[in-house]
Amino acid sequence: MAAEPNRRLPLQGLTIAVVGAGRIGSELIRNLGLMGIGRIDVFERERHVADPLRSRYNVYDGDFWDKLTLAGLQGYDFAVCTVDNPTARQRMNQKCVVANANLVQVWTEGTLAIAGAYPFAALPDSACFECDASRAAIPMPIAALRLSVEETPATAGPATRIATASVAGALAAALIARIAAGAHGSVARRATLDATLGQGASLEIRRDPHCRRCGSLQRPVPIVQTRNRWEAPASVAHACPEMLNQRLQLSDEIEGLPVESCCVRELAARFHGGPIPAKFALTEVGGRIVCLDFEEREAGPAPAASRAAAGHQPGN
Repeated sequence: MAAEPNRRLPLQGLTIAVVGAGRIGSELIRNLGLMGIGRIDVFERERHVADPLRSRYNVYDGDFWDKLTLAGLQGYDFAVCTVDNPTARQRMNQKCVVANANLVQVWTEGTLAIAGAYPFAALPDSACFECDASRAAIPMPIAALRLSVEETPATAGPATRIATASVAGALAAALIARIAAGAHGSVARRATLDATLGQGASLEIRRDPHCRRCGSLQRPVPIVQTRNRWEAPASVAHACPEMLNQRLQLSDEIEGLPVESCCVRELAARFHGGPIPAKFALTEVGGRIVCLDFEEREAGPAPAASRAAAGHQPGN
């Protein structure tokens, strides 16, 4: 079921997954706490980086690609990636597109703070992070002030990095508040602000029908929980030989196999009934792309219950 357009989500009831607890992540978490966000869970690869947050938040150690499953993502109102790494941002986008989870990406480039909001749960036709933003981007100035702080050459580098991270965290928090208030309009958005000049812009991003990540998807993407075991019993192969030729797009690269298009026959021959090192796969069923979820649902605390999931929406 599609999400309700411009639905308001009270801040105190929001559940947010923050990936990364470094400079940007810690600033974002501080802003979210001041906003009165109901629940913030932190996913951090480096254990010591998240130590200052453990007394106040749920902290999950390890790579988010392993820890933050599709089912887990659907339990949050927002997932925010603060990792300053292009590959991490693409992988986060990959999971959120499939899970239909509202995504915010935030990072820095020199003195420039950049934050993008992709409300997949709120807007079925929202652009994704990998859409071509240059085609229909509409610049909207959001600031024109100059900061008066003067820094000595010796301290300009570290001080500027800290200031830029602070601005980035504030931008991301503002975009979350905007979507939660139902004021996101009809498109995704990317905001930039120069931490030293105080000059920035806001871009509305339209969905690119040719995007390699989301161009062929009809959202929300149906997700089918399935065992990650690859074997084809002789009786099934004989009765449904076309099943062996079913094409899959894997979430992870596997050496020796094409990630964009691999068939069931290849996986069965390669892994002989065992699991494949992939989180999920996309395939076409009845003219529509569906997701086969291979991630095991471990015993333990239940994922956060988002307001969207608690209502009439199937998950965000």
